[in-house]
Amino acid sequence: MRENRSRYSTVSILLHWTIFVLILANATFGGWMEDATTPADGLRYFALHKSVGITILLLSLIRLGWRFAHPWPPFPGGMAQWERILARGTHILFYVLMIGAPLLGWAAASAGGAPEVPLYGAVPAPNLPIAQGKELSEVLGGVHKLMVKAIYVVLALHVLGALKHHFLDRDEVLSRMLPLFRPRR
Repeated sequence: MRENRSRYSTVSILLHWTIFVLILANATFGGWMEDATTPADGLRYFALHKSVGITILLLSLIRLGWRFAHPWPPFPGGMAQWERILARGTHILFYVLMIGAPLLGWAAASAGGAPEVPLYGAVPAPNLPIAQGKELSEVLGGVHKLMVKAIYVVLALHVLGALKHHFLDRDEVLSRMLPLFRPRR
């Protein structure tokens, strides 16, 4: 399942789109958690948000490992150097955010003494062994929220770049990451 010259592997595509869907879903769950009107609802949404967040963290680590073993397909010929730098920088920043945001959310919850809810109601997920304190929890939670907002910005740049390549440059950048489409020839 190696990457080839024109397309990402099935594993890369599957991880890419699974993480994308989970990020969107978890943003929704986080909003529900913050807007919960009862403690029971808040705890239920917290458990779901934590479960999906840790899943994103684990899948992102797997994806990063896969990426080290399976380098990116080459850029299209004629792609400007600034675009290459922006594309690589965006991908690197995505990895930092997809790993950092869940870790900081977990750390914020742990520092705040959140209940140790099992992932998906079944898998133990203890709080991280960090100092307890409201101030630390708020700082970590604030950075977590900032990283989530950064994910939205980087995601928008990523989508705009892919659409630019597809519709303006008419190259294979977008199609090589789509599961059902083959690159243009």
